[in-house]
Amino acid sequence: MKRIILFGSILFLTFIFRAEAQLIKDKDRLANIEKQFVIQQDLAKARSSQLFSVFQQNLSLDEEQALKFLFAYMPLSDLADYDGQFFLDNVRMSLKARNEMPWGKNIPEDIFLHFVLPVRVGNENLDSFRIVMYHELKNRITGLSMRQAALEINHWCHEKVTYKASDARTSSPLSTIRYSLGRCGEESVLTVAAMRTAGIPARQVYTPRWAHCDDNHAWVEVWVDDKWNFLGACEPQPDLNMSWFERTATRTMLVHSRDLGWYNGPEPCVSRGTNFSELNVTSNYAPTKNLIINVIDDKLQPVADAKVEYQLYNYAEFFPIAKTYTDGNGLTSISLGLGDIIVWANKGNLYGYKKITVETTDTLTIKISSASLNGKVEEFDFVPPVEREPFHASKVNDSKRLENDRRLLYEDSLRAAYMATFKDSLWAAGFAKKLGINVDSTVSFVTKSYGNWKEITTFLESVTPELKPFALKLLSVISEKDLRDTKATILSDYLHNAMKYYKDFRGNEDIWEKYVLSGRVANEMMVSSQELYQLNRDLKLSPTGIREEILKKIKIDNAANAFSRAPLTPVGVLELQIADQKSRDIFFVAMCRASGCAARLQPETLVPQFWTGKEWEDVVWDTVQMAKQEKGYVHFLKQSSFEPKYNIHFTLALFGDGVYRTLQFEEEKPIGKFAPRVEVPAGNYMLVTGNRQQDGSVLCRVSYFEIKPGETKEVAVKVRDLQIAEQPWGKLESGSFDVKPLGDGKNTKLSQLTNSKPFVIIFIEPDKEPTKHVMADIQAMRDHFEKWAGSIIFALQPGKTSPLFNPAMFPGLPSQSIFVWDNDGNLLQQIGKLKSTSLENDLPVIISGDEKENLFYFSKGYRIGVGEQLVKRLK
Repeated sequence: MKRIILFGSILFLTFIFRAEAQLIKDKDRLANIEKQFVIQQDLAKARSSQLFSVFQQNLSLDEEQALKFLFAYMPLSDLADYDGQFFLDNVRMSLKARNEMPWGKNIPEDIFLHFVLPVRVGNENLDSFRIVMYHELKNRITGLSMRQAALEINHWCHEKVTYKASDARTSSPLSTIRYSLGRCGEESVLTVAAMRTAGIPARQVYTPRWAHCDDNHAWVEVWVDDKWNFLGACEPQPDLNMSWFERTATRTMLVHSRDLGWYNGPEPCVSRGTNFSELNVTSNYAPTKNLIINVIDDKLQPVADAKVEYQLYNYAEFFPIAKTYTDGNGLTSISLGLGDIIVWANKGNLYGYKKITVETTDTLTIKISSASLNGKVEEFDFVPPVEREPFHASKVNDSKRLENDRRLLYEDSLRAAYMATFKDSLWAAGFAKKLGINVDSTVSFVTKSYGNWKEITTFLESVTPELKPFALKLLSVISEKDLRDTKATILSDYLHNAMKYYKDFRGNEDIWEKYVLSGRVANEMMVSSQELYQLNRDLKLSPTGIREEILKKIKIDNAANAFSRAPLTPVGVLELQIADQKSRDIFFVAMCRASGCAARLQPETLVPQFWTGKEWEDVVWDTVQMAKQEKGYVHFLKQSSFEPKYNIHFTLALFGDGVYRTLQFEEEKPIGKFAPRVEVPAGNYMLVTGNRQQDGSVLCRVSYFEIKPGETKEVAVKVRDLQIAEQPWGKLESGSFDVKPLGDGKNTKLSQLTNSKPFVIIFIEPDKEPTKHVMADIQAMRDHFEKWAGSIIFALQPGKTSPLFNPAMFPGLPSQSIFVWDNDGNLLQQIGKLKSTSLENDLPVIISGDEKENLFYFSKGYRIGVGEQLVKRLK
């Protein structure tokens, strides 16, 4: 043992000596890297060859330092699912950019290490983006300053991708480009990757939830001119520190950035793990206040190491936007925006909480105890921060804005030309007929696969005729995102393995389809499971045997995966033999399916379960608690003036480990659609209801109760009514305005389109990102709008709409949608007069009115979740 320690010390000293004058010059940083690198080597010893044999190559000193930095801090997901050569190839591209870009050598050491070198941005799947795109990006920005290059790269990103909502799994940058569409998290991952590829320091910043509406947002900061500047990812503006969300961001409670390694910059840390720093950058966007929390026990003594969560009302739940821990004196602190929040403290099953307004609170004392909350009912009003003038005033002149607008149109045309190469429904129908398979299903899968259509069609072509119907079933039980980035060979693996067990599920074919055939467990990346199939062939394990093997061989380490929070793939867990709890649960389900046993994560609690042939049985990992989790039932009773929906107006949360966590019932499910007896784990519960008002404040009600084993608990879902009935702010007089329906060529009175019915008019600028976001929100609420009897009129503005505009670029709008030209902008000007302001530069503008043309709703610029807000107002 002493010889090993001595040998390690020699290596350490050699590393320090060789590295002194190279990429990393800070000796304290070098020492910490080496210390963490040794820890990571031991952690990942099961994959030592795949990961660390790369150091046997003839590496330069810079390559060795950079590679060790990445290995020292990378999360389990990277240690499990990628190899050393992948990271070395990316390191070489980073160093290439550092040497070839004119600003490369001027970037400070710590900024380069934390914000250029890392491959990972957030929780995305990693790929070889830097290697594939380096030369294209380098050629694009040759001769530009660092600031100009950052702006140009965002234009490049906009050529490739524009906004569209999608599920929680974050695609890799190349997959997002292949799709051409992405949600804000994917757009920001792509933009950060592109900036870093060009040697420009960049980071993803994120508000986990807005305070004034039910949503979140991610964007990008770039380090230019020796400071951090923001931009909307894939949303180019004429200059930095400009975006549609700059006013919205003044209402944030928290904006943070989670970055690789121990970064010691000027920003305060929300929290720090062994391999990441979570930076608090809220003060870049909104007024903040430092809040001090003092946690005490029943005896009024300070509680050390208590967890403190800062819970914001959003999606009808109390969502923890941040967590901190108390010091030895029971104290912790955080800087937050100036709105309302719940501060919840716990240590084990001792807990306490208070609802506060940050602006009027300095030091908050919370006493924690084990006292039950059951039977307690509370009402809170949550008020978000007010909207303010942005910190960064735009100084861009009109000519630059017009030039930027012209470029956006051109970039949209480039992206549209690429997307035109995807296979359409006509082609897909012909392909289906050629193979003799279901036309409707095939058309759906091929068109939804976008740029991945070759892989989907190759898979369908590759299987034998008798398996083709089952191949279509497989495509029906995976996610739309899987259709866009899964390889044909991987789909073939899942199909052929599952078919071995099909005959065992006669009478339960739906169970087989969803929980054996499907390669989708949670939000992990679908990869080949050949290793799992082979292991199950060798061991022939039952679900109980699989559980025992996992307990015996898989070590749980949640902290080591805290940076990425991306689940390890099941094969990665098998090879690394270490996982966080979520990845272990996914691994159990994948192992069961590979052996032909149906398994899943229970939809509401996410507890792993396997099918016994008659029922779903929970998997309990704690060997001390081997008894089955006892069940109870809940019967939701509507006691509201309207029909509330889950995750919109109410949620149910189960108590465990000192906190309440929301059960994951189907989002937006009306209370009337719930079964009379909904099975849930027995235990203590919190019901949260809320009604968000137009100003963003929420009328909230909270009740606490117990559901005993075998009990059916009647739970009253009471949503508080809006305090103030909305009053009209104007009248339209639609008969006074001529509009021209798109493609018609003839003027018509607006009154002929509203037709004495309720209406929504949305003034749009189709080529701008704010309008694209609004259109996506309206598309997402299509079913709700179609149940409403009114008209939806999209008003195009002369001079702000391309002559080539085609409504087909916004498929899936409500069926009553009409596009019209607002002749000379007269209608928008009238709305501006009613509001005593000019609205031409605040598009999109949204108004709604009743059948008597009284105007009730008004919104200018993009507001997150505007489709949902509008539906609420219409009802």
